[in-house]
Amino acid sequence: MKFKPLENLDEQVAEYLSNRIIRGQLSPGERILETKLARELGVSRGPIRAALRILENKRLVKLVPRRGAKVSELSVPFIDRLYDILIELLALATRKAAQNRTRKDLTPIRRSLSKIEACALKGDTYDYYNAIFEFFVVEIEAAKDPLLARLLRDLEPSARRIQFASLARRKEDLKRNVVYFQDAVKYIEEGNAALACKVIREYAQNEKEFALNNTRTHIKK
Repeated sequence: MKFKPLENLDEQVAEYLSNRIIRGQLSPGERILETKLARELGVSRGPIRAALRILENKRLVKLVPRRGAKVSELSVPFIDRLYDILIELLALATRKAAQNRTRKDLTPIRRSLSKIEACALKGDTYDYYNAIFEFFVVEIEAAKDPLLARLLRDLEPSARRIQFASLARRKEDLKRNVVYFQDAVKYIEEGNAALACKVIREYAQNEKEFALNNTRTHIKK
């Protein structure tokens, strides 16, 4: 991601750093040096500090008094707790999408499924990753629940970070995972909330187990 300083510098710097953290370009525990970053981006230290506060709220960095900022760690307990919440929220969003979706909502849902299928066929993990999040964005819109949407947006940066690290190591899993989304879309189209919810719960539980195993392996190394 190329940085271009325009308006709303706080948010732009936060987005720039967020992308680097999510993609692993900034490692867990790595210090973020304000002076170096300000020089690199061609901005003052004010927007850098404001951006770091934004990222602390998103759980991507940790601010340590008198020691500056560092990239937050991804621990097994954190991933375990995060997915426990995500599983319930995504299942609820899927159930509500099946119950509340309109015919108009089905078009972007089907489009996102087509992207997932195409990326899996090509073994394109990066675009597959983006397509998965696009699917959940349009599904949440179909759910018609602003509070639920807000809760999931709050967890999205951490979920993206964990998913990016996981999918980069499992190209062979993409085609198997597509079945979850195919079934979910089928049940959403049919208005079968119970089965749609069940499928996404199984998908999210599978993702949790892989993320936990991936993190444990990384810690041992």
